Amino acid sequence: MKKLYSLIALAVLAVTATACFDDPGTEVFFEGNLVEWADGRLPNGTQFTGVRASEDQTDVFELEVNRVSTDGNGAITVNVEVDPSSTAVEGVHYNLSATSTTINGGDWVANFPVTILTGNIDPSETPDLVLNITSATGAEVSSNYGSVTLRIRVVCPSEISTAADTWSGTTVSRFGTDVATVTVTPLETAGQYVVSDMSTGLYPRFGFSTTQELIIADNCNVISYVAPRQTNFNIVPPTGEATPTEGSWDEATGTLTFYWRDEGNNIDAVTTLVKN
Repeated sequence: MKKLYSLIALAVLAVTATACFDDPGTEVFFEGNLVEWADGRLPNGTQFTGVRASEDQTDVFELEVNRVSTDGNGAITVNVEVDPSSTAVEGVHYNLSATSTTINGGDWVANFPVTILTGNIDPSETPDLVLNITSATGAEVSSNYGSVTLRIRVVCPSEISTAADTWSGTTVSRFGTDVATVTVTPLETAGQYVVSDMSTGLYPRFGFSTTQELIIADNCNVISYVAPRQTNFNIVPPTGEATPTEGSWDEATGTLTFYWRDEGNNIDAVTTLVKN
């Protein structure tokens, strides 16, 4: 009988306790109506990279403005201004066709176009355009993501290699000279290539894989380190002390030169590739 009373008491307690909790399915955690830049959440903003083909070339880059709300019915007009911290200059690096955009009723996103004056920008320049949402009709401006940075970068056309090309490579390091045949494959990012074995035989000489990939970038025949890809080692940019930081592409001789460093093995290397 004691056990029965205990079970009844537990059942009553369970029902009572359950009645004290709200159904989480009925909770609304956000009731605001905000606008923000989609790329405002990124720590470094977003980047336009254009391949300059002519002096009068222009390109349009569209930045997204988001509605953050549980109600998408009303239209929102979003007003934009250039932040004084911008290093990009209007009429030199970019133009704005408007200083506002509208998120239509029923929509959650609108585009804000920026015209990039690609043909007027030297590849050595690094202009940044900072845009602020100053106000919005029909919504509030996000306090965290109401500003965005658009990094404007221009590169020269690059046709150093195709996926079918082979290259005779030579690498000089503190371990001597190593030679091997490698490939230099273009990537989707303009001017970037991946070298199949940046060491041209150095690491395979010690029993490691012949796949030791390094991504390099060509900008007007100046070759720079980008990042390692598939490799067994900690490959980092050249320091500029033991070797230069930038290499070169000589189209006349088909010669590609770049520099890299293996931090873990204290290797500073120069790799020279000649197209076969």
